[in-house]
Amino acid sequence: MSSTTSIPSDYQNGNPLLYTFRDYHTGIHPYFILPIQFLIFDFSLRFWDKAVYDTWLLPMEFIEIQRDEEPEPLPQRRHRQIIQSPPKPQNSFSISSLFFVEHYKKVSIKTKTKGKTIPIYDLYDLIFSCLPLLAHAIWYCVIQSNCMSGDNATLWNCYNLFGYRIYNYLLSPFISFTFNFISKTILIIQKRREGISIFQRKQKWRRITVIIIFFLSLIVSIITFLFVGGMILPYFFTNAFPMIIIYCFIVFIYIYIFTVINIFLKCYTITTGRVFSLKNEKLNFYQRIIKKLHYNRLVFVHLSLRLFPYLMSILFNLSQYFYYGETFWNSLSREASSRDPTAFFDRSGNSSQLAHTALSST
Repeated sequence: MSSTTSIPSDYQNGNPLLYTFRDYHTGIHPYFILPIQFLIFDFSLRFWDKAVYDTWLLPMEFIEIQRDEEPEPLPQRRHRQIIQSPPKPQNSFSISSLFFVEHYKKVSIKTKTKGKTIPIYDLYDLIFSCLPLLAHAIWYCVIQSNCMSGDNATLWNCYNLFGYRIYNYLLSPFISFTFNFISKTILIIQKRREGISIFQRKQKWRRITVIIIFFLSLIVSIITFLFVGGMILPYFFTNAFPMIIIYCFIVFIYIYIFTVINIFLKCYTITTGRVFSLKNEKLNFYQRIIKKLHYNRLVFVHLSLRLFPYLMSILFNLSQYFYYGETFWNSLSREASSRDPTAFFDRSGNSSQLAHTALSST
């Protein structure tokens, strides 16, 4: 590394390239943007599922709901009678794929309980999830190509600069995509094991449309998962995981908060289960909410897993100061100061970075 005498004191004891490229896509979001970003990811998919599949559930929540709604084992004698009885016809069930909204429900797959439709590979994965994420990842590879031309550039510094960019802009949408990708894959495997035909349609054009969109979304999803995941994974071992160990008290506080919430919900659901019968189908709105919390306490476990990438990006940022000689506590202060809301709004008002800021926030 070259001399750091030309670097202002505010950038000392940190990756010098954060100063060299301070006006070139290294600014990160203030803390208040992080929950907004999470809600954008969450509600955009929920509204899509509601419009297309008539459910507010995310794919990973569908898996948990199905497990909770499985009937309790019956007595042995009655169980044998059920096994010997002819299976219910399932030819009308099929995997959903998207073409126009008004046709979605006609090509959707239904569960065996309450006629719910299951979210599966569709145009949301292709247009709103995979392509923006993949394009953004390629774009960061392109702008990284001139890193070695900057002042104080070394392989190690450029390596850290690239990780700084992708962990602050790609990690959260990638994890959101990964949860959906894995959950939908599990749902497909479950339906195939049940012998459900996934491409059976009455009209030939619908069958062709289903096949094209399904496999196109699947192929692009696999490419996105492998390409972006391959970019993110090395930094987990070199930067994120060491910071998880060094700043383990932050992780413990995070786990403690969600553990307390789950303990509270456990006591809450036991109490509500004794107040009224949750098996009663004629429930008012309040009772339906209680019933969902009663049977789906793991929703907060899922929430903690989906929020953890935001914490991991913060931990990664600490390595950009701790690895360069900053003290334990000053690294925390430097990370917080790098999320100055004033600088964020200045970047947002810059027309040359407007598209980048908008894409990075959704």
